[in-house]
Amino acid sequence: MAHPVKRLTDTIRARPGRTMLVMLAVLMAAVLWKAAVGKPGAADSLAQTEMSAVVAREPFVLGTGFSGEIAPGESIAVVAPFDGVVKRLAFTYGDQVGAGQVLAELSTADVQRARNDAEAAYLKAVGSSADLRDWQSGPEMSRARRGLTSATLELQQTERRMQETKKLLDRGLVPRLEYETLEQQLRSQKMSVEAAEQDLRLTAEQGQGVSRRIAALNLANAADRLASLNADIDGATIVAPDAGIIVLPPASNPGAGATDASVRVGARMTKGQPLGVIARAGGLGVRFQLDESDVNAITPGQAVTVSGAGFPGAVLKGRIQSVAGQATAGGAQGGKASFVATALLDPLAPEQARQVRIGMSANLNVITYSNPSALTVPPQAIQGAGDGAYVLVRDAPRGEPRKVTVRVGKVAPDKVEVLSGLKPGDRVIWTAPAPTGASAAPR
Repeated sequence: MAHPVKRLTDTIRARPGRTMLVMLAVLMAAVLWKAAVGKPGAADSLAQTEMSAVVAREPFVLGTGFSGEIAPGESIAVVAPFDGVVKRLAFTYGDQVGAGQVLAELSTADVQRARNDAEAAYLKAVGSSADLRDWQSGPEMSRARRGLTSATLELQQTERRMQETKKLLDRGLVPRLEYETLEQQLRSQKMSVEAAEQDLRLTAEQGQGVSRRIAALNLANAADRLASLNADIDGATIVAPDAGIIVLPPASNPGAGATDASVRVGARMTKGQPLGVIARAGGLGVRFQLDESDVNAITPGQAVTVSGAGFPGAVLKGRIQSVAGQATAGGAQGGKASFVATALLDPLAPEQARQVRIGMSANLNVITYSNPSALTVPPQAIQGAGDGAYVLVRDAPRGEPRKVTVRVGKVAPDKVEVLSGLKPGDRVIWTAPAPTGASAAPR
C-alpha cells in the first residue's frame, strides 16, 4: 500500500491545475472562519435580540409580605370584678355571644366577708361624724362641763370656809394650823378649776376644724368602699358587654412561650384578670411579628391585603392599626428583636365572615408605596446607575436610538419607576438573550 504523502505527490504531478483550485478554496474558507471567530462580539450578537416597550402610565405598588394570624380587631376585655372562685361558666371560647348574655358567675363568699367589714367601718364612721356634728351637746363636752362646774363649786365652798375660819382665828377660837390647812386646800382647788377649764377648751376644739374634716373623710372613704363591694357582689354574674365572638385573652407575656390562658370552673381569679376577649362582629384583624429591620418601614394607616389557606380565593383589605413601641420580651430570633404589629380589616362580606375565623393563618402584604399613575419601564431597559442612569429611545421604527438620561424612583422586581426623562408613548429598547429555538417578540 502506497504511503499517503507519496500518493498526494503523485496526484499533484498528474493533475496540477485541479489540485491548485481545491487548495485555494480550502484556504479561503479557513480565512473566513478565522475572521468570523476572531471578531469581537460576533458570537454574542448571534445570541442577542432587540426588545422594546412603550412607556405608559400605570399603577405602581410596592409591598412587603409577612405571616400572621387572624385576631380580634375591635375587642372588649371581659374581666373579673373582684377576687373570687369561678362558680359557673356559660360559654366556650370561640362562641358567638350576644350583648347581655350571661358568661360566668363568681363565688361571693370572700367578697361578702370584706363587705361586712366595710359596713362595720362605715357604721363607726357614721357614729364618729354624728358625734362631731353634735359635739357641743355631746357626752364629751357634758363631762368637761361637769368637771369644771364641780371644781368651781368646791373652790367657792372652800373660800367661804376660809372666811369663817379667819374670823374665828382673829377671835382666838381656832388654831392657826386649821386656817393654814384651808389655805393649802384653796390653792389646790384653784389649780383644779384651771385644769377643768383647760380640759373644757381642749374638748371643744376636738369637735372643730381638723378633727371634723378627718371624720368627714373617714366617712366618705368607708361609704365608697362599702358601695364598691356592694357593686362587686351585684356583678358576680358576668354578662357580655357587646355582641361578638369570645376568644381567649392574650398571654401576659407573649414571648415566654405558649401558655393556656383559658379559665375553668373552680379557678381562682383576681380582680381585673381577663376572663376572655369579645371580638366585635365585623371587627377582625391580623396580628403579626416584625423584626427590627422592618419595624420602621411599617406605620399605622398603611393599606394591607390579606389572604390565607383557610379562606381560599378571598382577598381581605384593611390598614395597619398599631406597631408596638417595645420589643417582645424573649422574642428575639437570630439576634434580632421582634415587635408585634396589628392590622385592622375592613368589614367582611357575609360569605367572607363565614369563612374567616380567629386563629387562622394569614399572609399579609403591607403596601409600603403606591403611585396610581407612574411611568414605568422594565428593569432591563435601565443602563448605568445613579445620576448616570439612561435608556435608549427609538423615535421611528427604523431610526437610530438616542440616549436619554432618566431619574429613577422606586424599583420593583418587574418594573422601575421613572420620575423624569420620559413621557408616555416613548419606545425604549434594549437587548436580551434570544430564546432557544424561538424568536422573541418585542413588547
